[in-house]
Amino acid sequence: MEIDSQLRQLVARVFKVAPDSLTPDSGPHSIPAWDSAAHMNLIVELEKEFRVQFGDDEVVELVSVEAIQTALNQHRG
Repeated sequence: MEIDSQLRQLVARVFKVAPDSLTPDSGPHSIPAWDSAAHMNLIVELEKEFRVQFGDDEVVELVSVEAIQTALNQHRG
């Protein structure tokens, strides 16, 4: 499964939304369940699923599907 599809499925699962409702812009402004606690849950799930470790500075920047995709691409190289 490519990262984009895998990421979409993970974000949808964490926030209990339909995967096809997600866009690169999707984030806390468009997903009501995306609050600070859910954000940390998302980070934990991303790190487990993709076997990456995000730094504290990165975590606060991962506020859209596109930002997460970019960070994952950088980590997975």
